[in-house]
Amino acid sequence: MKLNTLFIGWLHQRKISDTIIEKFGLHTLNERLVIPIKDFDGTFLFNKYRRSPLDENGPKYTYDRGGKLALYGAKEALNERRVLFVEGEADALVAWSHNIPAVSGTGGAMSIDKEWASFFADKEVIICFDNDPAGGEGMVKALEVAPHAKILFIPDKPNVKDISDYVAHGGNLHTLLGSAKHFSGIEDVRADMAERSSQWQSVHFHSAYIKHHTKPIRVSRAVPDARLGDLLTRAKQFPITELVEFNSRGSTRCLWHSETEASLHYYPKQNKCWCFGGCGRGFDAIDVYQKLHGCGFKEAVNKLQ
Repeated sequence: MKLNTLFIGWLHQRKISDTIIEKFGLHTLNERLVIPIKDFDGTFLFNKYRRSPLDENGPKYTYDRGGKLALYGAKEALNERRVLFVEGEADALVAWSHNIPAVSGTGGAMSIDKEWASFFADKEVIICFDNDPAGGEGMVKALEVAPHAKILFIPDKPNVKDISDYVAHGGNLHTLLGSAKHFSGIEDVRADMAERSSQWQSVHFHSAYIKHHTKPIRVSRAVPDARLGDLLTRAKQFPITELVEFNSRGSTRCLWHSETEASLHYYPKQNKCWCFGGCGRGFDAIDVYQKLHGCGFKEAVNKLQ
């Protein structure tokens, strides 16, 4: 089994070593990269194929018929004390090439099998998915099988979205691992989100985590659905100017991050405000009340009646 020169160059550009290429059995077939997928005990399951870097048509990855969700690299990492959980096979191979045991799901960021929990249970786990919304949601989902894991963020750099990009652009993966963080709950995530936002850093994981762990307002069955709609409507219509003081230009310092400029601007027709600074997002009266009083969504809705 051999690799064609095109894929040899492609793999080397991503700093994937010949030793790892051989160890994981990578080869080419009909101008496609063949990635053998094995079970936890090393049993061959199926092949995953990566189209040629010169081919822009069709899906980037395909599978043998009958292919199923699997944890790539699990056999090799089975007895390792620490493992890096990444989004794709290429990222896992990059990590292995730098002597960092790594695994990845074969189905993308959101494909997580609950049975993997036993694999991660006795290991130090670091989760690092792509720096995009799907990657953020995937890391939240990955915490379901490795709740003790630390989260590692890809630095916000041009043309750098994943571990492969980071290393290819000269990043030191061992140094990056030292920045991984464990979050004990939603307040830790909120605090880190505020800090990252103030520094114009991405918060895909934080947004997904908060959304996942924020319970929606629940209404007794005795209360008609229309009642819930009325409550929300009145809460959102509560004048934000009665909660926050804005200057003559309708601006003030943002409540969600530290700054010296008045980047939070009020729009009276919509009764909403938008942060043009570190947050880069909008807020309604419910959001403002929650931030000012440190309360939950349901309490804010009730107080704004």
